[in-house]
Amino acid sequence: MAILKNRATQRKIHLRTLHVFGRGRSSDTLLENPDASQLHASIRWTGSTWELHDHSRNGTLLDGELLSHSGAFALRVGSTIGFGRDDGSGWVVEDLAAPANLLWPLGHDSAPVPLERSNLLPQGQHAEVSIHCAEQGRWICTTPQGSWVLEDGDEVRFSNQAWCFLAAQEVTSTMEAMVGAAPCIRPRTSLHFNVSLDEEHVHLQVQEGDRQFDLGERTHHYALLTLARLRWADAQRHRDSQAHGWVELERLAKMLGVEPGHLNIQIFRMRKQLALAMPGDSHVPELIERRRGSLRFGCLRFSITRGTQREADFDPLALISPIHAEESLAA
Repeated sequence: MAILKNRATQRKIHLRTLHVFGRGRSSDTLLENPDASQLHASIRWTGSTWELHDHSRNGTLLDGELLSHSGAFALRVGSTIGFGRDDGSGWVVEDLAAPANLLWPLGHDSAPVPLERSNLLPQGQHAEVSIHCAEQGRWICTTPQGSWVLEDGDEVRFSNQAWCFLAAQEVTSTMEAMVGAAPCIRPRTSLHFNVSLDEEHVHLQVQEGDRQFDLGERTHHYALLTLARLRWADAQRHRDSQAHGWVELERLAKMLGVEPGHLNIQIFRMRKQLALAMPGDSHVPELIERRRGSLRFGCLRFSITRGTQREADFDPLALISPIHAEESLAA
């Protein structure tokens, strides 16, 4: 992530993929000096470097040199940018790393938190929040109070501190650089439920490629088992995989004999337990998919064994065409 620091105020800002400076309200960073323009300058990520562009009437300075309107000027760590000829403070370039999805501190001096595909915050057993990137590229935030899709600029709270979610947006040149790259095939994750005949005990194992993770018995495994059974039952009735397994949150809570709020706590515990069990190089799968008011078991293989009898074997990729299956496996 690229960072600029104001020399006068010591304020730090994180650069977005296309970051606009000016006096206009739509600017990413508002400039207060009187000779700044409404749209004064922009810094953009090209896919390999950060470039500064001047759009102003009174000029933009880079290391004391006035920039031309037509040029694009590559930034270097340690460079100083002045927006307008009377901008006596200037902004120092502290970091020029590529754009990243991250949490930016709000009202405190903690370091920004870069986001991996799966995150527990704070890390470890005392995690209060889970944030992960779903298959569709959406960022999902899960807490004991519920789950929601994070939008750029949303506030997230943990450890009694506030953070701003900043999404790294792709630019055209970045996408062009990816064309022709060999697809990364992710090992297909599968879940294996072993259920006692009296349904009192649910033992869960997760397999990723040739690695297996034993999650033991937990109360929240029964909620996940119930969602798996609902998806399996729908798959036996019809082949519309988009409609399989959806159930309203309140209905599921009633089926399990718990309050909806307690069910949200169980869902958070599912995600937390799995993230803690799988090593850092693993892809923590999306156990549960959500849409407005409803949820279902994620797009994962699973088997259910009750007692000694196999109850279900489910493979979502077997329900779609080979082309779509190949797309689903691509990272």
